[in-house]
Amino acid sequence: MISWSDIYNFIRKYWAYVLCMVMTITCISGCTGPFTPRPVSQNPPEPQQDTGFVLYGTYDYDSTDTAVLVDKNTEEGTLTFLNRENHRRYTLGYDGTTGFYDRYNGLISLSQINVGDILNVRFVKSKRHLTLASLCPDAWTKPSTDQYVFDSVKKEVTIGSDIYKLADDCFCYSGKEELMYQELNSVDVLTFHGIDSTVYSINVDKGHGYLRLSGHEYFVGGWIEIGTKFIWKVTDDMLLTVPEGTYNVVVSAEGTMVDRSVTIKKGLETVLDLSDVVPEVPKEGLVLFSLNPADATLYIDGEKADTSAAISLTYGLHQLMCTCEGYVTLTRYLSVGEENAGVSITLEKEKTETKPDVSGNTSVSGNGSDVSGNSSTGSSQGDVSGNSSSEPNVTMVSYYRVYINAPAGAECYIDGNYVGVVPCYFKKTEGSHVVTLSSPGCNTRSYTISVDNALSDMSFSFTDLEPKNP
Repeated sequence: MISWSDIYNFIRKYWAYVLCMVMTITCISGCTGPFTPRPVSQNPPEPQQDTGFVLYGTYDYDSTDTAVLVDKNTEEGTLTFLNRENHRRYTLGYDGTTGFYDRYNGLISLSQINVGDILNVRFVKSKRHLTLASLCPDAWTKPSTDQYVFDSVKKEVTIGSDIYKLADDCFCYSGKEELMYQELNSVDVLTFHGIDSTVYSINVDKGHGYLRLSGHEYFVGGWIEIGTKFIWKVTDDMLLTVPEGTYNVVVSAEGTMVDRSVTIKKGLETVLDLSDVVPEVPKEGLVLFSLNPADATLYIDGEKADTSAAISLTYGLHQLMCTCEGYVTLTRYLSVGEENAGVSITLEKEKTETKPDVSGNTSVSGNGSDVSGNSSTGSSQGDVSGNSSSEPNVTMVSYYRVYINAPAGAECYIDGNYVGVVPCYFKKTEGSHVVTLSSPGCNTRSYTISVDNALSDMSFSFTDLEPKNP
């Protein structure tokens, strides 16, 4: 049993602790007041509604892809991609949780990603939500170049000295307009995007328009110069494909020269009317030619020239061709605008190569042309009378043809020269050619085609021309 003496001894021994506890209790009571329990609500809590909103992070995804960006809709907050393997397009939404990165994993904004870029993407497939998009580190870009050649037969493009395959669904676009790669022209300035040896997208940085001459009857057979790079012989009816921009255009014939400023707009026709030109009395200048080697032959505007004395030429543009056996033929243009001038022409020697003939002997050839200079025209067999014969008649074909079958009724121009109304044809010549189609009330279109050297005809059909906007 605890006595009062025991309590007294305890307090005297531990008085400091007791005093501290009493002061703490008093302070708490004074600050908070008496404790009053909070009444419990009689109504049960309302259940929370599922809004469907999920806060995704850049590491939340169930699908990945390496794809070409083909559309960027910032108003709706969506991006559309083209899969490189199955060639399908799909659209994903993006928001503030979506991360955008460069090829080095540096954070960038969406404005730094452009249509045509090849991206690595992560997304939640069920919600069609993009969580991450980064520029593909394996992709390459060849920006703003005009050093390329398309081969539509092989579906290849040579950029500089490198050859690339064109993807089956290669994405080509100009501004907001999607194109077929055949609609690209050799005068366009393009940006290529690809991976390894395949091109997946092409952007037109600078496109082309068209120049039509009117009232130019006097200048037919003369020359037209557009800027410093483009020269054509003037024909009765021509529609030229020209890069967009502003140029000094010089048209000349028989001593009369016209210099006009012309602006070419992308996809549009510009008409240069020369009906107001009054032909001048032809002016002539004396040109003295110096040829190396001295026994070379010079042709001026297709006619053989005597270079032993100065030659009188009318002011304007003239075509020169200089040839000599064992040398590379030189073709160039000469602009005459002075009373007296001197021109020096030096030919380069042909490079010869040694190769065995069929018999195993060694023969030497020059530039690879047929020694006889003749070309094979091919033949077709059959009895013209329709009767059977053990020795069928042989009909020689003068030349093979390239047929343009559609769109019917459109005017067709090949490399700027009028050939007829579709369906029509032109003489088959190996190489790249520009087919331009025009029809009143419709937008003019042009296509670049590749013509092979096979001994057979070729044919092409193109889509209908679109009506001009009212």
